[in-house]
Amino acid sequence: MISYIRKVMFISVVLIFSVLFSGAALSFEVGEGYVYDEPGSYTIESLEFPDLKDAARGDRKVPLKVHYPVDAGSFPLVIMSHGGGGTWDGHLYQAQYLASHGYVVICPEHVYSNSSRIKYYKSADGGGMSFWKALHHVTKDPAALLERPKDVSFAIDQGMLLNRENSELLGKIDTGKVAVMGHSYGAYTTLVVCGARPILDHMEPAVAPGRGLAGDLSDPRVTFGLAMSPQSPGTTYFSRKSYRTINRPLVCLTGSKDTQKSASAKIMLAYRRWQVLRLLPRGQKYFLWFKNADHLSFSDNPKAHLFPSKSREDMQRISKTMMVLFCDYFLKENEEALDKMNKKYVDSLCGKVVTNVKWHEK
Repeated sequence: MISYIRKVMFISVVLIFSVLFSGAALSFEVGEGYVYDEPGSYTIESLEFPDLKDAARGDRKVPLKVHYPVDAGSFPLVIMSHGGGGTWDGHLYQAQYLASHGYVVICPEHVYSNSSRIKYYKSADGGGMSFWKALHHVTKDPAALLERPKDVSFAIDQGMLLNRENSELLGKIDTGKVAVMGHSYGAYTTLVVCGARPILDHMEPAVAPGRGLAGDLSDPRVTFGLAMSPQSPGTTYFSRKSYRTINRPLVCLTGSKDTQKSASAKIMLAYRRWQVLRLLPRGQKYFLWFKNADHLSFSDNPKAHLFPSKSREDMQRISKTMMVLFCDYFLKENEEALDKMNKKYVDSLCGKVVTNVKWHEK
């Protein structure tokens, strides 16, 4: 009897281990696919080009910083546009994260809306403006508003040149597929490069004809855009007619505490959400609305502590993952990424502050 019990117990243990190991083997065999929410496997380095000028625009300065994998290979190009009052390091950690996943990331500095320009307007020579007044002022300056998209086109041109002539970047940059992304003023830049047309109504100094939509400032080489805190109509940037010409895939990230200001007052968040979503033309448009995400949480850099955000830790984890996920799909044509382009996966990335996402697609 004891011998029989021992045999039964032995067989049971064998069966249990068989199930466990077969399950482990199955899990290993099928796997969870590529890991997007952790830094990638590529070793990265950075190059700075502080003295670049665009001869086609009167030698306008366009400093560039490039983050790239040192490993062998040819990697898709991403242009990262900083917000108002920022620098080429405005999205430093996000740019490095993307590069670690196999992308070359070029970060232009927009000189008429960077930190130096804000300091100038705050000085006695620049008018002694407050920080917020100076920041609003650069959203009406045509040298900033209308030239930012051209800075992106210049950065793409330089990417092509560096790929041919720079010893560190020789053959590393695949400009066949290009993404543009940015936050706040960088989101405006992203939308315009993807086809949106800004308004001239608030330009100081005025730009002829003084009102209505500006001309086409898009770049046909851009495959898709990712805009964090995109502007709604009713600001110095866009009117209701501005969005209809966006003619490629676009991803928008914003949140329930992501405020913006119009020329006169704050725009209701619900208005911002539904107006932008409604006005975007159909066809691979993704609009992600995060519970409790505030405006400052969408960018991160060594000076981010000067602008505290309760939701930054959660939103940075999410935004970095979304950047790689959408770039993998649209630039590398990785079908595996499509399996995670949904609410369920993004909700799994949320945390204690940013608790869930509303996923809209049209």
